[in-house]
Amino acid sequence: MKNLLFVLLLSSLVSFAQEPQFVWNTANTKPNLDITSKFYGNLSEGIYVYNNIPPSGTEFNPSITVECFNEKLDRNFKKNITVDPLEDFVNVVYLNKKAFHFKSLFSKDAGKNTLNAIGINSDGSFDKPIAIAGINAEKLSKRGRFDVASSPDGKKLVILSEPEWVKDENEKITITLYNEKLEKIWSSEQTYAYPWTRAVYNEPFVNNDGTVFILKKTDMKGEGNTYSVFSFNGKSLKEFKIQLDGNKKAATLVKSFSPDGNLTIAGYYTEDAKVKIGFGTAYHGSFISSFDKSGETTKISAVNPFEKRKDIAAKSIIFNGANTILMGEEFFINAKSASNSQDMFAKDYAYYAKNIWIDGFDASGKSIYGTSIKKDNSSNNDFGRWNSYFSALMKGKIYVIFNDEKYRYDEKKKAIVFGSSPRIPVYATIDPNTGVAAETRPIANFPPLFGEKEPAMFLHPDVYMKLNDNQCIIKAENTDLYRLGMVSF
Repeated sequence: MKNLLFVLLLSSLVSFAQEPQFVWNTANTKPNLDITSKFYGNLSEGIYVYNNIPPSGTEFNPSITVECFNEKLDRNFKKNITVDPLEDFVNVVYLNKKAFHFKSLFSKDAGKNTLNAIGINSDGSFDKPIAIAGINAEKLSKRGRFDVASSPDGKKLVILSEPEWVKDENEKITITLYNEKLEKIWSSEQTYAYPWTRAVYNEPFVNNDGTVFILKKTDMKGEGNTYSVFSFNGKSLKEFKIQLDGNKKAATLVKSFSPDGNLTIAGYYTEDAKVKIGFGTAYHGSFISSFDKSGETTKISAVNPFEKRKDIAAKSIIFNGANTILMGEEFFINAKSASNSQDMFAKDYAYYAKNIWIDGFDASGKSIYGTSIKKDNSSNNDFGRWNSYFSALMKGKIYVIFNDEKYRYDEKKKAIVFGSSPRIPVYATIDPNTGVAAETRPIANFPPLFGEKEPAMFLHPDVYMKLNDNQCIIKAENTDLYRLGMVSF
């Protein structure tokens, strides 16, 4: 009997230890509702929180803020980044242990569109702008564009310079690689084997070894989505087509570097002629492509049909040894004319984020499982910011955290619910090797973020950053303020 009691006690402690533990900082930041947030950095040099508020009305550029938090998640500073009307915002990246803001400015007198890099230090000071790249341009309407990306370790930077299109010519780009000190390693002008169009889609990536990859949409005039991945190591440009045979079209995809530095692209495809997420589009399968970190070869190219699903959005990629896991979600938006508005163009938006899909692939790209977790979140006119989910591989398990209706976890209220039910944070775990999901459970020890004196605060679950195998930075917010938190597993 004593041995049995010991086993039960040990099992209880293990179960408790696996439940996510949260610690929150002071709620001292007031966000705009329509906001995009990203995390950069680490605890020793500072966690940068980059907020991009899209332009509205007569504005042409986004409103951007950058904050920095120390190892205790106390805020060091909050800075507004000014983007003047004649400037183009390009990106904010993490390089050399700090954030860098990139923006470009056209000068008619100089006949050039110039890209500037501005370092943002952890004490809140800004470095002097550095003119780092340029595109010859005769006028503002034909100034071209820049794309910027940094490597996962923050020690490499790639800049893609794309001049304005020229009719009846093939598309030209300039690829330039820099180190963490913004010293040029190499630069090369390249020409695609595709005709130039007014609209171009080139998304650059660079791994820790300095190999550059570009995801290019190759049918800008077509109705579907066809893509190629180009690699460049400073010597030659190579094309790898993402092979989806027949009438298959990539509908939604995500990209990530594996721990080895290989670029992996995975997503879902449809066999319908057009791709329209949120219109009941049927998805017929998944695909996965992986490219060696050297940029010389394709490692995986696989297509896996499945029983039809609808309105899936690919969310993220998780690597588990030789296996790859694609995280997805059923997501769609409904819009209708606002009934209580004087503006005839005003719309009411309903956001729906439903079942979570977990698709596992082996080293060859073959499907080894497809698992779903039941979820049914919806909201109105709030950009659906609390409807999605967190997912990360922690201590050998995939943890999924999202907000759910409290009554679903109360046996006394499951049958009848009067009025609205408060939301609570819940979690489930998935075995990354088998795809077996544990029962979704409420987080019992969650700090009192729900029903505080201030308006109820909810997890913004899909805004997070994994620090190590035990900890993540996560975010909770309402329309008035937000908090950063540390979640431990």
